[in-house]
Amino acid sequence: MSSPPAISVVMGVHNNADTLPAALESILSQTGVELEFIVVDDGSTDGSAAILDDMARSDSRLKVVHKSNAGLTLALIDGCALASAPWIARQDADDVSLPGRLQAQYGRAQQADAPVLVGCGARILAPAGEVLAEHHPPAEASRATRYMLEGGQAISPHGSIMFRRDVYEKVGGYCPVFFYAQDIDLTTRLAEIGPVGAVPSVLYDYRLSPSAISGRQGRYQLAFYRLIRRRYELRRQGVSDDDLLAQAERLRRKCLRQMGKKGAPAEFYYYLGARLLDRQPDRAVAYFRQALALRPWSLRILFRWRQAVWASRSGGAR
Repeated sequence: MSSPPAISVVMGVHNNADTLPAALESILSQTGVELEFIVVDDGSTDGSAAILDDMARSDSRLKVVHKSNAGLTLALIDGCALASAPWIARQDADDVSLPGRLQAQYGRAQQADAPVLVGCGARILAPAGEVLAEHHPPAEASRATRYMLEGGQAISPHGSIMFRRDVYEKVGGYCPVFFYAQDIDLTTRLAEIGPVGAVPSVLYDYRLSPSAISGRQGRYQLAFYRLIRRRYELRRQGVSDDDLLAQAERLRRKCLRQMGKKGAPAEFYYYLGARLLDRQPDRAVAYFRQALALRPWSLRILFRWRQAVWASRSGGAR
């Protein structure tokens, strides 16, 4: 790097060999800002480690750390501890940052309202690349801050956020007991002490996957989310959250025991089919068929599959 980095991009990787090259390239090809790219390989066994090491040899901005598998939260704690830039940006290993993402967010970060956290717009993609939805966060800081604190919503997907490193350290960083939904806990604490900004334009592609957290462990993710929102309320009341953190630690240990187990995410494929039924019924048929393969006795899935087949044969009109 010709000058110190303005942004440290931090990514955790665990068995993402199929999507990793595109994720890496999407960051290393960003222009307009100096960056370093810190990637923590969280015990991958699928060739991800070799991909990272090969890429690091060809680009000095990429710094790779290999460790045993302990989950995304601890990987991000390790990665953020190595960050040297005043801003930390996230990237997930199965997503893609679109051209201009980091420059646009960094530009927003320099505006007069001095946000401590900056999100951006994102496209939500199905596994085969179908666009399910677009997310456009509010641009105005007070609206964005209320959106998070009062609404309990993420300003944008975890991999698309950027935050001030000094404020990250001030609030204590990622909390290790939150195995899932760790971004909601962190960004809520950031928003409590400073304004939140966003670039509403779509600058990030967030791909849903049956192997991702929302596909495999949605119920645990929801349980952590509820604990995190309760923790926020306790802070507002000035009440100790020790008992809540003890609950989160017990849940974290349960998740650790589940690591490596493959679920049967029939609901994940059902969700994709339902989202695509009106716009792409032929693709909805494929996803409902995958859901039926996992749960063939489900009348609900069967009914929706028949709807999709009919819509596909009639040119998309139900």
